[in-house]
Amino acid sequence: MKPGQTLPSDWYVGPDALDRELERVFDRSWQYAGAAELVAEPGSFLTTRAGRVPIVVTRDDDGDLNAFVNVCRHRGAVVARERNGRRRSLQCHYHAWTYGLDGRLRAAPGTKELELDDVALPRAAVGVWGPFVFVNPDEGAGPLEEALGELPAIVADGNVPLDRIRPRRTAAYEIEANWKLVVDNYLECYHCPVAHPGFSKAFDVDDYTLSTYPTFSLQRTPGREEGEGLYAYLWPNFALNAYPGPGNVSLNLFVPLTTDRTLALYEYFLADDVSDAEADEFVAFVDQVQREDTELCESVQRGLRSGRLERGLLVPGREDGLLHFQNLVREALQEA
Repeated sequence: MKPGQTLPSDWYVGPDALDRELERVFDRSWQYAGAAELVAEPGSFLTTRAGRVPIVVTRDDDGDLNAFVNVCRHRGAVVARERNGRRRSLQCHYHAWTYGLDGRLRAAPGTKELELDDVALPRAAVGVWGPFVFVNPDEGAGPLEEALGELPAIVADGNVPLDRIRPRRTAAYEIEANWKLVVDNYLECYHCPVAHPGFSKAFDVDDYTLSTYPTFSLQRTPGREEGEGLYAYLWPNFALNAYPGPGNVSLNLFVPLTTDRTLALYEYFLADDVSDAEADEFVAFVDQVQREDTELCESVQRGLRSGRLERGLLVPGREDGLLHFQNLVREALQEA
């Protein structure tokens, strides 16, 4: 059996690669925005970025959940700048143009002679899965449930208590590597015995399994003492990780910054019966794995930047998750 091949190396280092992906992937895909509890009450909002598009999610006075492109219609400044909060309206810090939580322009100083009745923040799509809010810059996108497919049922069958977990910790890592390399690394445990001694001590990485679905893939590995680790990747840049215990869940969001820089955002959703000490231990365990992965991804980015590897090789049975992901990339970037 011959090994497969990776995407062309130029797709990871070429100056035009990211612009094409922002347009054809991130402008059209469902992406994690934040915890649903942040926008549970009327007057609450949260902000995020879906690829290159700033998004604000609001719970308006009628209790409706909305998502808008967070760009002022006057000169393009970002309107809501805090991560989350409570507001009766959203005011741009540049010229004080003010929008309601329904997105409509409410006030614009010194513009009495202008016809601005139809001005509003453009809508984006918004959806909720359990304690998680997702957005899509494309207002006409299919529903979130279509993108999730069987994932919610699989997570429920895996006894992941989404109804009992809440956000307890956050972390962020800036990685000097292309976002696809970060996803590639996440999607295989071939490297675990070599690069992750702590993880390999806690989990039986030789009994690792992978299942693929149209929009996501699922990795499982048994814990050496209890339970199993369940790691779900959802196209294009979201991952949910459930670890053994009463409710230990971490989320990953891999945000492309430039061709060779990625922001990895981590949120830890834990059950109330997980103590602060246990939470700190869990976060430290994941942090160690991520720091090891960061070194690996940056090493690969440097190697691909050398221009001496046109395509890498994929080992069947060990890197099938990469093949699944890279096929999704190929499909998304096909010429229209």
